[in-house]
Amino acid sequence: MAFNDLSLAPSDKSVVKLPKGFGASDAVGAVVELTTNNQLGDRSIFLELFNKKESADVLTKKTVKNFFKYLNKGVYDNSIFHRSVPGFVLQGGGFSAPLAPADEGGSIDPVDTFNPIKNEPGNSNRRGTIAMAKLAGDPDSATSQWFVNLEDNLSLDTQNEGFTVFGKVLGNGMEVVDYLASVEVYNFGGPYTELPLWQLVQKPDGSLDVGPEDFLIVSSAEKLKSKKQPFVLSAESSDDSIVQVSVTNNQRIKLKTPKNASGTATISVEAVSTVDGTVDADRFDVVIGGSAQARSMERSAKKGSKFIDIFVDGGSFDDPFYRFFDSNGDELDRLKINVKKKYRFHRQDEVASHPFYIGDSGYNTDSTKSLKLKGDGTFTDGITGSEMFSFSVRKADRKAFKKEAELSYYCTAHSSMIGTFAIKGQKNSANFMPQESADVSTINDSTTTSSGGYYRAMTDVADQLPLI
Repeated sequence: MAFNDLSLAPSDKSVVKLPKGFGASDAVGAVVELTTNNQLGDRSIFLELFNKKESADVLTKKTVKNFFKYLNKGVYDNSIFHRSVPGFVLQGGGFSAPLAPADEGGSIDPVDTFNPIKNEPGNSNRRGTIAMAKLAGDPDSATSQWFVNLEDNLSLDTQNEGFTVFGKVLGNGMEVVDYLASVEVYNFGGPYTELPLWQLVQKPDGSLDVGPEDFLIVSSAEKLKSKKQPFVLSAESSDDSIVQVSVTNNQRIKLKTPKNASGTATISVEAVSTVDGTVDADRFDVVIGGSAQARSMERSAKKGSKFIDIFVDGGSFDDPFYRFFDSNGDELDRLKINVKKKYRFHRQDEVASHPFYIGDSGYNTDSTKSLKLKGDGTFTDGITGSEMFSFSVRKADRKAFKKEAELSYYCTAHSSMIGTFAIKGQKNSANFMPQESADVSTINDSTTTSSGGYYRAMTDVADQLPLI
């Protein structure tokens, strides 16, 4: 997910695409956007669902699958929040909004439901979590209805055999939820004894004028792929006399070099996720002429450079298979990886042979989440030519990685070309060690620590509700 440095000529133009995933949220599980008719501020509520490893203590794959059945059928589009209990829950998913005012025959209709699903308790009903509603006394009765916990409702962890918490609200979404939950609640009987409505108008005869616009509505519910997650992008040049920069409408970086421009400008790029506030920041150099290695030398000389640049030669079938060089062209014959540092790998003289990549899970195998690999190349298609990628170890996993991990480098086109980096401070860690090619597909995964935890939640309504 790193930008490549560029060489441009005077009076030149270029448009730079964002690296894959740049601007996406940090959510591990599936992300859903609920668009509401909130009358103050943001209208979107973004959810992370607990269907992927490390998204929650207890995965709720069946519940998430059920939620997506309703979402994909459009059931949650134009649905309402039909129950609001301040300091407890805001509940929806069970009824559709009327299409006409009440005095013109408009009515609230229950949504069509599928068969009930099995309860998946285990995550705690903390504030900001989303959980399934169900019938009292029947733990396996949840269908379409869900609720957001407005506070830590820990009693729901055991009530009715526990409520299935299957997701959480992301970013500033609880500000939207709290505002929706703050509106006045009305008692219309039946399942609508705690019906939240925007401020109603009282008719001369004392009755209330209730129209479709008075309900708290989820106008749409959509699953968002990472590349569709919204973000705010900004870019800045360190020297406008060398490179001028702007952001296009389709979220790309537009560069322009003035006539007679000369030298190097650093472009700083920042993307702030609208989903959860995650900030992705990176920078790259634009040089008027010059090679990648020359640019690296110039960048490394700058105060505060955050990467160690390593250049990889064209490779050979003889161990250690690759040779490594620094920005000055000096060979690194005793290179050890420091888990606290960030590295950037390039190809020496932009060679196109023996595509190069690294990982901690063995040959042509996706790395664990302990590694942050950004930029060009993949574990099946390494870098060549002007391509590059950056590498670092996640802070939460550094201790375990330093103790037990095995960091391999290899040619993605030839399974016999695989070696191991030495890791600074690791016992029995040698300098570049070739590995036996016969077992490249069975190299053990590294042991990693878990990186952070998530709170989870659960729910019930009239006859489907969590009890206070």
